[in-house]
Amino acid sequence: MSDTTLELKAPPQFATDAGGKPTAVTLDTVAYVTLLVRANATDPALWPPGMKKGAEALARVRQIEAECIAKHGEFDWEKLPDRVQDEYDGLCALLDRLQDTGERIPLRELLAREERTK
Repeated sequence: MSDTTLELKAPPQFATDAGGKPTAVTLDTVAYVTLLVRANATDPALWPPGMKKGAEALARVRQIEAECIAKHGEFDWEKLPDRVQDEYDGLCALLDRLQDTGERIPLRELLAREERTK
């Protein structure tokens, strides 16, 4: 992934010791799941309760991508068989739902943001 930014709805909270050294961090669940996805963490033990299916989904997504790359030299969704395209889309939709902050941006605002960044 080339995107190195992580927009957090709530910023992380850091606990520090008496010397100011960080000792713990608290993230909201969506931010944590997003980090798991970006880190390709497929160990269900790392996933929050009720979201462990995300680990299996992520592992399968990465497997599909790796198999496509091995066969075609790059990942190209259109080169996947129809059945695998459907499976891939469903798994990605599940991972998207697990990372959904619930924030919705009106189209007008989104277009205005894009204009400002040009």
